Amino acid sequence: MEKQKRNTKTKQMVMGILLNEPVAARCHSDIVQQLDGKIDRVTVYRILQGFCDDGLVHKVADDNGKTYYALCRDCTSGRHDDDHLHFRCISCETVSCIEATQQILRLPRGYRMSGISCFISGYCPNCLPPAKNKRLKTYSQKS
Repeated sequence: MEKQKRNTKTKQMVMGILLNEPVAARCHSDIVQQLDGKIDRVTVYRILQGFCDDGLVHKVADDNGKTYYALCRDCTSGRHDDDHLHFRCISCETVSCIEATQQILRLPRGYRMSGISCFISGYCPNCLPPAKNKRLKTYSQKS
């Protein structure tokens, strides 16, 4: 018999932060900071780990080892199905889940993918710098 998990006020507060921007991924320290001391960092970590175990949240590590948490879409307890890209803005440092509609990767014969974790870096739509004139100048040589 599976133990019934309680929906505590602290869990609701952490989930509220994740639900505030459903396509954004948040790191542990950002969540703790946003809670402004209402919940200690260890409790936040345990809540996030419980959400992962329950299939509510998935986690992904960036190239520096920092872990981010984001809402799951079609996951269940024990089975995560969140094989998608993550985009990190180099200006505002937000991390977003990107749902790819195309095949992401084609592996060579004999390989079989069981999951994917990928970070793309660049500028989000809010931070995109103004477009520069990309036309090349042409110079004519006079003899």
